[in-house]
Amino acid sequence: MAATLTTTTPVAPAARSTVFSPAILRAGMLILVIAALVTGFLVTGSGAANLAIAHEGPDLTRLLRFMAAIKGGIAIAGSAVVLWRLGAAISPPWLAAYAITCASMALGPGLIWSMSHVVLGALLLHGGLFATMILLWRDPAVGARLADMVAARRQQIVSRTG
Repeated sequence: MAATLTTTTPVAPAARSTVFSPAILRAGMLILVIAALVTGFLVTGSGAANLAIAHEGPDLTRLLRFMAAIKGGIAIAGSAVVLWRLGAAISPPWLAAYAITCASMALGPGLIWSMSHVVLGALLLHGGLFATMILLWRDPAVGARLADMVAARRQQIVSRTG
């Protein structure tokens, strides 16, 4: 008895991708990240934030806000990599996953800045960053884009030297 292998016909990338252009996807993701960051700053009322600041003291407040600024830079870097990724076709599930992780990363520093949700903000930022790294690692389009970049750079070096 011979075993038969069934193969599936791969779906064309255009059929799996969203109908939006990369520029529209990038703009939408940027708006989402900015909205999440602003939400993180505004989700805690000023009374609760002032109470937390008074309770923790000015030194700890300065330290945690400095850390929130650093974490904001990390969230920007992670979101920038996702914006780079959105330059190629992407399926709706991948887009949704990237949107959730970027929003999570952006919401974290805003919550830390308010001083009343420091632990939740740290969990959101680090969880979103970790999830983004896993998504980028598992996304097949990332490897293809990196290979194209390396090939173009190699061609550029060869044309300059030879």
